Amino acid sequence: MGYLFCREMGEPKCLFFVLLIWCLCTVHGQGYSISAQDSQQSCQKPKLDRGYFDSDKETYQHGTELYYACDKGRKPVVEGWWAMVKCENRKWSHIPKCIDENSCIAPENPNAKVKTPDVNGWYPNRKIVWFGCDSTHIIKGSIAATCENGTWTELPLCVERDDLCGEPPLVTNAVVTHKYQEKFQDGSKINYKCQDSYTFEETDSSVCISGDWTTAPTCIPTPSPTERASTGEGDRSTSSDRGNGGTSRGGGHSTSSGGDHSTSSGGGHSTSSGEEASPNVRPPARPQPSSPFLPVDRCGEKPTVDNGDFISDSDSNRMALTFKCINYYKLVGPEQVMCHSDETWSVLPICKAPCTVDKRTFDLLDLKKDMFVKEGESQTFLCKEQDYWKRPFVADVRCQNGEVTVGRCTSGCKLDTWNHYWLDLTEDMFVKEGRQTWACKQKDYRGRVVANVECQRGYATASSCYLES
Repeated sequence: MGYLFCREMGEPKCLFFVLLIWCLCTVHGQGYSISAQDSQQSCQKPKLDRGYFDSDKETYQHGTELYYACDKGRKPVVEGWWAMVKCENRKWSHIPKCIDENSCIAPENPNAKVKTPDVNGWYPNRKIVWFGCDSTHIIKGSIAATCENGTWTELPLCVERDDLCGEPPLVTNAVVTHKYQEKFQDGSKINYKCQDSYTFEETDSSVCISGDWTTAPTCIPTPSPTERASTGEGDRSTSSDRGNGGTSRGGGHSTSSGGDHSTSSGGGHSTSSGEEASPNVRPPARPQPSSPFLPVDRCGEKPTVDNGDFISDSDSNRMALTFKCINYYKLVGPEQVMCHSDETWSVLPICKAPCTVDKRTFDLLDLKKDMFVKEGESQTFLCKEQDYWKRPFVADVRCQNGEVTVGRCTSGCKLDTWNHYWLDLTEDMFVKEGRQTWACKQKDYRGRVVANVECQRGYATASSCYLES
């Protein structure tokens, strides 16, 4: 058998494989007992067409590494002459497979992803694969690569955008509330939070514009009540002023019958039944919270929302929990939930279930699988019907109060991700005939970036992106 292997594999490859088998057999031959737990987590020997394993056992314990090679004209589905699969909790790390030697393994391309990856992880000879860069990079050169006799033609290169911003500016006595990342896209906004006893002088954020951050905020010591009064701020009415029995704006006439309660009129001075208050000095009272809300950790156990969850809870001084719903569920109500000063939660949102567009029930639609439409929204789907020239027909499907309504099939167009790469498309979409506005991938802190999409006689065209007025 070893002689046949050597004839198929060639001498260098054969010698390496024989040494590998000898080492593994030596390890296996040392002898050990298999625990009950390892036995429960063991794997059955996998199947492999047009190839062979280094061991003929039927069962392998958890953690075992099993090596395999392929017959002449075939190669493993991972890089190398030989491949390894590992038994982990009753499953192999991948399914051993021998593919044609002219096929290509999925390419590794930093900062780029295959737009429509093959579920098997490999591509046949002459297959063209399209790439897209991540949000912080742009593609340079061709956006596609071809599998040619087992190797890829030159892979697309993703280079870093020149309008990115690095680390946001440091602010004394403040922390950044945004999660950590190395690079920020143009238009990104970073919010800060002043430490206790400090307040923002003006803005509380900084924005990335063309690679540079706008002027960072400044945190200054929070003025005491006496300081606010001496600078004239005591004339403005605040919730804490009213809670402490202070005057409203305008320095209105105030009288008190019991020394504690004050009422305001339109006069120009204030009197009370006790000692007359000094001007520009707040009456003594029990200190009140500076805000009607507390950090979320003060409210104890975090609230729960069915089919949703809050995004992050890493900052102990966070003033709100931001909720998101799972896929296709729609958030109804406040996105942010806060902790009241009495340590109770503000109103919670709900996640409304989507409508299911069943391909068997709605058989006029050309659906490959059941689809979902968010509550209160509509989506355009391809119809089975076509016109004489095989141009597509589409129909609007709306979800309202859990009920699905389907419009009639009319002429439409396909918006594909390849020809309209600047539009905000995660997959190919369909639109009705006529003109409409579509969101772009490009972001701008000043507003929404869109493009005009025109669908005429089965063909779709899209304009350049612009800032929506």
